[in-house]
Amino acid sequence: MSKEKKETENTQPARPWLGLLAASTIVIIWSGWLVTSRAGVQSSLTVYDLLAFRFGIASLFALPFVLYAKPWRHMTFQQLWVTTAIIGLPYSLVIFSAFHDAPAAHGAVFMNGMLPTLIMVLGYFMFREKPTKQHIVGAVLIIIGAGFAAFGIAGFDIATTWFGDFLFVVAGSLFACYMILNRVWHLSVTQIWLCGSILNAIMFLPIYFLFLPSGISETPMDQLWFQMGYQGIVPNIIGLVLISIAVRNIGPSVTAALMSGVPAIGAFLAYIFLGETPTWLGVVSLIILTPGIIISSLPSLRNARTPGLTNPR
Repeated sequence: MSKEKKETENTQPARPWLGLLAASTIVIIWSGWLVTSRAGVQSSLTVYDLLAFRFGIASLFALPFVLYAKPWRHMTFQQLWVTTAIIGLPYSLVIFSAFHDAPAAHGAVFMNGMLPTLIMVLGYFMFREKPTKQHIVGAVLIIIGAGFAAFGIAGFDIATTWFGDFLFVVAGSLFACYMILNRVWHLSVTQIWLCGSILNAIMFLPIYFLFLPSGISETPMDQLWFQMGYQGIVPNIIGLVLISIAVRNIGPSVTAALMSGVPAIGAFLAYIFLGETPTWLGVVSLIILTPGIIISSLPSLRNARTPGLTNPR
């Protein structure tokens, strides 16, 4: 049996400490990425430039490992292209488009903050996994907190940001699907890099170079290098792998609950670097979100007794 096949089968026992460490690191990474992406779309760079950095630079790093491991040999056609879509071009286009209409703090709330609720809903429709009362209470608190946050950014009118907020929810739904399918399919590191970077680069980069507008020539070099480095390495090479480690060891529900802590850190970073000042409603939203996150992340008695998406194997 090949090394890649062993990795794909995910025979290692769950290590909760490793999952918690990975999820905690993701919270910091994703908070920084939200602010970086918002700054990117507000600069002379186009959305297409950011996508080219995301897929192109990540592919240069991942290509040698993927060619060596040949991870496509252990994936079905459905797994290959579904994974490519939900963490690739469609997902990224939705996010970067959302940043044009809504602030970074809204992305933290409506994309990351809503993850526990989205995981709960998708788990029911995809696997008929009924949520417990505990998870329902947590989800309700998170939804209420997200509603307050929608009005909690000074200088932004919800009438003008609603479409961006909607796109953030769509992006969160796609990412929730990735978290669930990652656990079900036991995606390996090289499979994630193949689908998240290389296949999307093959599809997108020729179109980008031939037809799409670019603002690279008008961008100061310090901003350009920062965006290239962060967009090219952090989301696809580091972030998606950490998500995989987290969902395998603590499950997608607990991972999502911890990631819903991004609004607090994201709002703080947006205030420091982008001047997106939170109002008292934004502070109230965090006060409501925090217990919702805690309630959603604590395993219920029923889930402790029975296996499922909410528990590590």
